[in-house]
Amino acid sequence: MKVIVLGTNHAGTTAVRTLKRLNPEIEVTTYDRNDVISFLGCGIALWVKGEVKDPNGLFYATPEILESEGINVKMKHEWVSIDADKKTVLIKNLETGETFEDNYDKVIVATGTWPLLPPIPGLDLKGVQICKNYDHAKKIQQANLDDSIKKVTVVGAGYIGVELVDAFVAHGKEVTLVDFADRIMPVYYDAEFTKHVEERMEKAGVKLALSQGVKEFKGANGKVTHVVTDKEEIPTDYVIFSVGVVAQTKQLEGVVELNDRKAILTNEYCQSSNPDIYAIGDCSTVFNKALNMEMPIQLATTAVRTGILAAANIVNGNKLASPGFTGANGIEVFGFKMASAGVSETSAKKMGLDYEAILLSDSDRPEFMSTYKEAWIKLVWDKKTRKIIGAQVASENNHTEIMYMLSLGIQKELTIDELPLVDIFFLPHFNKPYNFVTLAGLEVLGLNYFKK
Repeated sequence: MKVIVLGTNHAGTTAVRTLKRLNPEIEVTTYDRNDVISFLGCGIALWVKGEVKDPNGLFYATPEILESEGINVKMKHEWVSIDADKKTVLIKNLETGETFEDNYDKVIVATGTWPLLPPIPGLDLKGVQICKNYDHAKKIQQANLDDSIKKVTVVGAGYIGVELVDAFVAHGKEVTLVDFADRIMPVYYDAEFTKHVEERMEKAGVKLALSQGVKEFKGANGKVTHVVTDKEEIPTDYVIFSVGVVAQTKQLEGVVELNDRKAILTNEYCQSSNPDIYAIGDCSTVFNKALNMEMPIQLATTAVRTGILAAANIVNGNKLASPGFTGANGIEVFGFKMASAGVSETSAKKMGLDYEAILLSDSDRPEFMSTYKEAWIKLVWDKKTRKIIGAQVASENNHTEIMYMLSLGIQKELTIDELPLVDIFFLPHFNKPYNFVTLAGLEVLGLNYFKK
């Protein structure tokens, strides 16, 4: 059997290695338009900030490693088109300009996404930078070290934008954060959580220009000088533009079924509407267990797991079904640590779900200990079935790892009534006899023994 994998980042790298580990006899070829593979984009802000000293540590595989495992690796090769009837792909060698066809028995599409670039005047000015790959990371890191760049404007208050604000502030930059939404990170967290980060941002000198849409980038001599919103004009020396992504699937239009966001629709085996074309990572949909619907969940962790699924199902004949995904994620900025999974209350309300929710805060360790911090937890559950469909946690101390358990709980359809019965250990070094997770469940049942 011959398998071609188009794209060699998180999903693609995992897929090719899994294919070879499960069946060394399979012929595996991977094509990627870049000259590096497996770059941890989630580490960009850490490198820009200076936490990561050597960027080579942000790569967990190289072409040489994959080749040593018997994988044919073709870098600087761009996928042009696919002929699903002939089962061939057209590839362009970006160094020579040559195009050629390659045939497959099965193909895995792992082309990911690219930053959304709306038609805003001045977006092409020097100093307006998108953030996606290693080349972008190098430019951003150099800008942060450039003392002539004093004012930085970050457009987009999602994960990438917020993490880069933290990195720029750490180097003494004067930072403005612009977003159309009225608060930061509105997709993953409710206001009770994002307000803690916003307060820390403002205390660190960040200007929050929220509820503002960018209309234009002004410049002089080809270089950006101002960000013009619908409310103000912001002087700037440098801009990060990160307002979303689009799936890289144009070659598959009319070939397989795509959703309204152009992501490839897949089944529980990561198989598209064409049984010989599998799709993984950010360019594809997965089953969201919290919402019971197919949708893209564009996270590296999801990408890796779909890479395992597709490879295992090609080798073994569609025997490993996906358990569904929850979009579990985490972030640490300005000394505050948060994680979430499933759906937030804001999203649940927006989608018209019939839900209930609880927000609880408590000390993370017994008050008789020499140190302890406040921790916040929020749970969202389906009002009828009582199944937990969302969770958020935050603290100055790290309690993000409880999201592993709560994500699994969502996958396995744990109810809010069962949560207090989950077998969670107790030791004063780590938590309370009635820790804040258990206590949230008890509160819902009217059994908070510490509340009058």
